[in-house]
Amino acid sequence: MTHFTVEKTVEIPDDIKVDMKQIRGGYTVEIEGPKGKIEKDFTRLSVKISLEDKKFVITSHFGKKREASMVGTIAGHLKNMIQGVKELYTYQVQIITSHFPATVEVQKSVVLIKNLYGRRDPIEVPYDSSVDIKVKGDLVTLTGINKELVSQAAARLAESSRLRGRRSKDPTVFQDGLYVLNT
Repeated sequence: MTHFTVEKTVEIPDDIKVDMKQIRGGYTVEIEGPKGKIEKDFTRLSVKISLEDKKFVITSHFGKKREASMVGTIAGHLKNMIQGVKELYTYQVQIITSHFPATVEVQKSVVLIKNLYGRRDPIEVPYDSSVDIKVKGDLVTLTGINKELVSQAAARLAESSRLRGRRSKDPTVFQDGLYVLNT
């Protein structure tokens, strides 16, 4: 089934600077705001992105279902980029321990989770340097302008504390771990 024309627009606020280049059949969009600068590569897409009167216009002509859905996906990415450079994204991860006192330390490019479930070796969780991670008590706060990188770092922290297979414990008894809070 072909869709004739699918079009979405994303408004650009006045305090945001946008630079868009066409490269290899796709587009590279750079957005700069009060909190920082973010760049995203939209190459290998069969949709058209244009910049008209302080707004992005994303269109697909005579595309199939995949191209029509990519219009909404790209519009969502652009909205997230604009919101990220205006106001930072913040995720919080709660450290819950009842059996063994676990600690979290932030190093240059990894987060170390020590003594979780009484493990002797620390769990190393890598993260991107653009994400700012702070530990205060039993709360880990992750902030940054890129929603994908901040949420991925929070998900990696939570996922690294899960036990699977023969090492899994009864979740009603062992509730230790790192959990992403609703933000």
